[in-house]
Amino acid sequence: MSLTLDVGCGKHKRGDIGVDYSRNSDADIIADACHLPFKDSVFDKVTSTTVLEHSPNPLNFLKEQHRILKNRGEIEVITDNAQYYRWSVMQLFGIRHEDYHKDHYMIFFPKNVIRLMQLAGFSKISYQYVKYPRRRKMDFFVSLLIKTGFWRSDCLFYRFKVKAIKY
Repeated sequence: MSLTLDVGCGKHKRGDIGVDYSRNSDADIIADACHLPFKDSVFDKVTSTTVLEHSPNPLNFLKEQHRILKNRGEIEVITDNAQYYRWSVMQLFGIRHEDYHKDHYMIFFPKNVIRLMQLAGFSKISYQYVKYPRRRKMDFFVSLLIKTGFWRSDCLFYRFKVKAIKY
C-alpha cells in the first residue's frame, strides 16, 4: 500500500495524511513542517502545495521531508514563481512581493528550489511551470512583451512544480 503525506494541507487535504501548522485546517495532525512527528522512511510520497515560501528555513523543511520518505519515494513541491510578470509589474509601482504576501519568507526561482532539493539529498529532480487560468487581455499584452524580448516566456506562470526522488 502506498502512503502519501500532504504537508501544509490547509483546507484541501490531498493524500492519506494531512499535516498543517494551523488548527483551522483539515489536517489530521497539527505540526511544524520542519519537525514532523513521524519515524524515518514511512511515506512513499510527500506533497506540499504553496507551503515552501512560508517556511523560515526551506532547507530544513525539505530535509525533514527527505527523512520521512522511503527510498525511491517521491516529493512534489509547488511554489510561487519569482519570474512571474505580476511581481515585476508590482515592483514598478513600489510594491514588493514581501509587502503583498506578508506571510511569505521568500519567493523562489526554479533553480533555487532545485539546489535546495540537492542539498536536502534528493536526486532525479525535474520541474515544470504550472498553468493557471489567465486573463486574455493581459495575455495579449504580456505575449507582446515576450515577443519583443522584454520578458521571458516563463514569466507567464504563477507557480512551478518540482519533483524529486529519494535514493
